[in-house]
Amino acid sequence: MPGVPSNKSCERCKKRHLKCDEARPQCQRCVAAGVECPGYVQTRKFIDQGASVRRRYAPYQESSTASSDARNTLRSHAAKPSSPAPEQEPQAAAVEQEQVQSQPHWPEPPRNVQPQPAVRSAVPAWNGNPLTIPFPGQPPSSHSSRSVSRHGGYEEITGPGSVHQPSSAASPSQSEEREEFRDIFSELMTGTEHEMSYLVRYYSDYLASWLDISDTGNFFSAYVPVRAIDEEFSRNAIAALAAKHLAKMKGMTAANNTGMFTSPPTMETYPNASHVDWSLKAANYYYLAVSQMNTAISDYGSVSTSAVLESPIAIVNQWLSLQTSEMERAVDKTFDDATCKKAENLLATSAILTLYKILDEPGENWQSYLTGIKPAFSQILTLFNRNDGSSPSFSTGITAVFWNFARLDYLASYYNRLPTHLDPKDLAVWRAAGLSLDDQGNAAPHETMPSGHLFSREDMATNVLTRLLNKLTNFLAAAKRSQLEHWAGGPSESPTAASANPPSPSMQPTTATWLKLSFEFQSWVERIPETFRPCLRLERPKPFTPDAPPMPFPEIFYSLTACASAMQQYHFGRLALSLNRPVDEVSGPSTGFDRLQGYRELTKEVDYRCREICGVALGRPRGAARVQMITLLYAAGQCLEKPEERQIVADLLRGIEADLGWSTASQVQRLKR
Repeated sequence: MPGVPSNKSCERCKKRHLKCDEARPQCQRCVAAGVECPGYVQTRKFIDQGASVRRRYAPYQESSTASSDARNTLRSHAAKPSSPAPEQEPQAAAVEQEQVQSQPHWPEPPRNVQPQPAVRSAVPAWNGNPLTIPFPGQPPSSHSSRSVSRHGGYEEITGPGSVHQPSSAASPSQSEEREEFRDIFSELMTGTEHEMSYLVRYYSDYLASWLDISDTGNFFSAYVPVRAIDEEFSRNAIAALAAKHLAKMKGMTAANNTGMFTSPPTMETYPNASHVDWSLKAANYYYLAVSQMNTAISDYGSVSTSAVLESPIAIVNQWLSLQTSEMERAVDKTFDDATCKKAENLLATSAILTLYKILDEPGENWQSYLTGIKPAFSQILTLFNRNDGSSPSFSTGITAVFWNFARLDYLASYYNRLPTHLDPKDLAVWRAAGLSLDDQGNAAPHETMPSGHLFSREDMATNVLTRLLNKLTNFLAAAKRSQLEHWAGGPSESPTAASANPPSPSMQPTTATWLKLSFEFQSWVERIPETFRPCLRLERPKPFTPDAPPMPFPEIFYSLTACASAMQQYHFGRLALSLNRPVDEVSGPSTGFDRLQGYRELTKEVDYRCREICGVALGRPRGAARVQMITLLYAAGQCLEKPEERQIVADLLRGIEADLGWSTASQVQRLKR
């Protein structure tokens, strides 16, 4: 019939998911049931054809524009009258309905946004009232064991059917329409108050502790989310990191905050989180954060595309250069509180966005994202210089960011055996970051608290160890360079070493340097507080399975997460030292028996350090410590020979990726090779 769409069921058959013969003017199924056929209505589609089209042509679309367009489309459809509800099914059609129930069928996307009473979810409307939207592709609640519980303005779908999979009975067009509807619904949430609240809460609950591992002041957990209220680039950086982590976790969240008998608040729930394209949201939020950082340091209202592609640390360096120039021209040479606070916010944002970048990168690529941290803190040191001649000191926020970069610096440099970006011999920078160092660079006892810093004894000990590990990594880089020069017969320069620090004479791979580093590690462990002792230790844990052999490694647990991470890093440092002792031509082993004895002692030392590293990992400390141990487990795995020990290390690395979203596949593959 002209003007009537073909292959479309009548309204009653569609609602009951029955096959319609499409007879005109009334279908024979309605006539046989003794009810009036409601007729045929052409399916309305959104004018916006879905996120897939926009993603293809504008991957970095402004969230506000996308949200407003889709929002207006949704409102226009919500304002249209819905089709009349069909009458109740007579007794004669009961057999038909039982047949349909025995073969579940996924319905088509809804023609309008009229709420369905069986299964539904909601998003907050922009007029303050919740707007309820039925999700397409969900079978009726009578065919599943799902339950619906209301939390605030939302209905949470729980049970086996809460994660929806397309049925084989659905046609390709139906599946495509369902995906488009979900994409539109997901984009409706982008930038909304609820989504931003959800992502900031997710960051605070799961991710901020990674950055506060050696900061009892919890700058990234306590201060950064509060300052994000006024700083858009900080808020979008938090959202970008949280969304990317959700993409790695496929929308699943850990249950550490869920009560046994209480429901989560609305800001902890997100409708159909497993179907959301979190990767796209993360890329959009990252784009917004970087562009807003550029806008914040620029005198112009907009920035070019090339400026947006700069690294966050490069943007911070540009702003610091402007501040240095202005301070040179100003009469008052002091760094005022407002400028200091903005420096903290920009640096914290750069740290969050750097973590965003390396979250799914192999370890050998991490160092490239840290280029620029040395000039950044050198400029900050210049800005913090006081006219009274006293030593400059970083603020609390800048100090917290510094130690995050310093810790990541040595972990990233280890893979490629390149010098760290931060020079351990630049004593002024390390003193400004809170360390008490003499003129030779030796650290004072941990009990000595620097003035102006709210460090605990555990923080101080951990930060001293971080600088010591930076010195060790530079020693390893110098050893590798010396070996390459020996093979090549002359000086060699790594192509990427030019951007790092040139090695200092004291870091040459000599026996004297090696002994000095060994003495500093031993001095560190002898001065640590008692909280660095493990409170639990199972030497030979045995699984609760029949005939299972004991584990080859112990399980070690520390009360404080920072102490667990620090002790694991300490054993990593001693392991690297024992494996990289230079050959002493004067006092070295002279006979075969001496060399054999040296090999045996080395083997015992390596086995002990690997056992301790794996033991802390098997104790499964909190996520803040587990994300720091990827490099350490990789180093220990290179030293193990027994298949069961190697399998444990591989499982530990895979567990970090499964539980915490950090990519460890490259480390596992390199260990297998």
